[in-house]
Amino acid sequence: MKVAITGGNGHIGNAIIEELIRRNYSIKALAHSKSDFLESRNIAIVKGSIEDENSLRELMKDCDYLIHCAAIISITGDPHGQVQNINVNGVENILKTAKESKLKRIVHLSSVHAYNHLPIDEPMNETRPFVPDSAYSYDKSKRDGQLIARKYFESGLPVIIVNPTCVFGPPNYARCKQNSAFISMAKRRIPFVFKGGYDWVDVRDIANSICNALTQGQLGESYILGGRYYTLKDLSRVVAKVSGKRIPCFEIPIGLVKSFLPFIKVYYRLMKQDPSVTRESIEILEFGNKHIDSEKAKKDLGHNPRPVDETMKDLLSWHRENH
Repeated sequence: MKVAITGGNGHIGNAIIEELIRRNYSIKALAHSKSDFLESRNIAIVKGSIEDENSLRELMKDCDYLIHCAAIISITGDPHGQVQNINVNGVENILKTAKESKLKRIVHLSSVHAYNHLPIDEPMNETRPFVPDSAYSYDKSKRDGQLIARKYFESGLPVIIVNPTCVFGPPNYARCKQNSAFISMAKRRIPFVFKGGYDWVDVRDIANSICNALTQGQLGESYILGGRYYTLKDLSRVVAKVSGKRIPCFEIPIGLVKSFLPFIKVYYRLMKQDPSVTRESIEILEFGNKHIDSEKAKKDLGHNPRPVDETMKDLLSWHRENH
């Protein structure tokens, strides 16, 4: 069986490809730029982008399944329109092209950000309303992309949707920001954390559940792929435990961090770095739902999130072995 995949260069995409290889699938990956990760694997590579229908046709040619996980993750709004272009228009392009193919099933990777997290102290599952139009650009883009996927299912396309929470863990070829933060924490380079937290899940468990969705789960359904809620302070203790180091991490109130945002913005601009601390990233931690329910995915997809201690230990070990 052959699987086509978009977003194979990303953190989740890397893990999916490694899981597909482990399961002996043939793989064809779409890549818009040179990739050491993709080229070091025994897979077919199609040069192109999700904006180009010809490269999408070539990607899907002779494939049995499609996993669409290409997306732009943004905590800085959508100043150049790329979040809308890739996360919404890109979904339309892919599914429109998929209608010409003979794919048996399409797994669309949305996000738990498509759903309204408020109120944060009440259980949240797939029946939760979507985010409103007043939500941040990334959240709205994942909502709209999911609605497009649902529209194509209703027109006859075999689509299933998955909604991961906050993903971390190895492999870390893509150097995702969450992993980088925990690695820096283990090196005692982060003296404080913000108050707040989120639902965290191992990227390998996400990849496993997505690969299961190729043959399991109900078409047209959405599945939240979560783990467990942890505050950043909790995670600093996990880092200390698995690294065997004393990690001096003080907790700073969210309100105090928000008051310093204008200065933080200037700092990142002067350093010519993409910001890791923005109003969006802070409010993700402030308003992250504490009771995300993945029971539906556990039942239908065999979703089985491992303990966070195991993920953190494996991440730090992976980093030592690869750097």
